[in-house]
Amino acid sequence: MLTLSFKVKNKKYAITSQKGEDLVILLDKFLKKNKIRISQIESFSLDISQEKSITSIRIAQAILKALNIVKECY
Repeated sequence: MLTLSFKVKNKKYAITSQKGEDLVILLDKFLKKNKIRISQIESFSLDISQEKSITSIRIAQAILKALNIVKECY
């Protein structure tokens, strides 16, 4: 189980996924549904403590790294 947490205007949100590759899809749907832009997100964090698959962990870490790079561009 992977959990991507982020903070927008002092509110904390978390998205949980079974697979690393589903994390981006769930994040995209959540942001669109709640009308949140990436530039509004203050910080990201990733909880991989319950995940057993090395591949899912690596995918989730790559997603987190990409999100932080995109965040710097805004």
